[in-house]
Amino acid sequence: MTQLTGIALLGAGRMAKVHAAAIRQAGGQIVAVYDPVSAAADAMAAETGAAVASSAAAAISHPQVSAVVIATSSDTHVELIIAAVNAGKPVLCEKPIASSLADARHCIEIIGCEAAQRVFLGFNRRFDRGHASVRHAVQAGEIGRLEQLTITSRDPFPPPLEYIPRSGGLFRDMMIHDFDMARGIVGKEFVSITAHGSSIIDPEIGRLGDVDTASVTLLAEDGTLVTILNSRRCSYGFDQRIEAFGASGMVMSDNPRQSGFTRYATDAPGCAAPILEFFMERYGPSYVEEMRLFLECAQSGKPMPVNALDGLKAALLAEAATESLRLGKTLHLTGLDQEFHHA
Repeated sequence: MTQLTGIALLGAGRMAKVHAAAIRQAGGQIVAVYDPVSAAADAMAAETGAAVASSAAAAISHPQVSAVVIATSSDTHVELIIAAVNAGKPVLCEKPIASSLADARHCIEIIGCEAAQRVFLGFNRRFDRGHASVRHAVQAGEIGRLEQLTITSRDPFPPPLEYIPRSGGLFRDMMIHDFDMARGIVGKEFVSITAHGSSIIDPEIGRLGDVDTASVTLLAEDGTLVTILNSRRCSYGFDQRIEAFGASGMVMSDNPRQSGFTRYATDAPGCAAPILEFFMERYGPSYVEEMRLFLECAQSGKPMPVNALDGLKAALLAEAATESLRLGKTLHLTGLDQEFHHA
């Protein structure tokens, strides 16, 4: 692939640093960077050799920029996606597409469905090698008809309490990855959703209006059942597993270990090395693969493998889960242009 002329990186915080590393490893070049925190922008520019732009618009319109990567706060995504699309620049936006379902719908309405399919949405876990292998096995029919899918996602420790009020809630902030994963593996739309949640790890999270322990059951239009389990705390590391059970077998994506070391002794038979500690140890390579695919699609004009419409559908599921938990009811899902309603 011929290298793109250059990339505008919007944002210079934690996720922007992740994407900057992925851009370099995938063969791209950051030529402009913008962040409202000037010190962060200066530090990113010094590290990457990029120019500091005075605004997001200036970064997007930089003469050497031919693609845009958005890694700013969720409440800015819609505005920046629209600006990049209007400038005719391919864009990768970190998840979620927006901080609310209404804003996600507004984004699609403004740019249109055709352009939305050319916006790469940063659901990087689709490109984790183990998770992708499960998806490919299911879609190739290796386990017969898919009957049950179980997705487990547990963080090693809760986020800072000050993050909770601006996170959008566990379903929109954390489980949204799993909603997208479920859609990608099942390959069908879902017709109902039931959510349960509690704040048993830290009651203060509950007092702030969120949950730290949650489960969701999804029913697909073909009868496939999906169970998603999330926890904000896991004492043994970053627990990320997928199990797909079908008519003729099962496939799994298990937790990688810190090493292949296993200790055998009378007091600890078969004691394996711990699982990986957090998201960059586990998902670092998936960010590089995500960026590689984005650059390839941006260069060739191929369809983006996960796009803004996928982001909208994941946002719908996150919103429905939030409402299901609030009402204590199963909700029917009746399409992206309609509201979900009680079962």
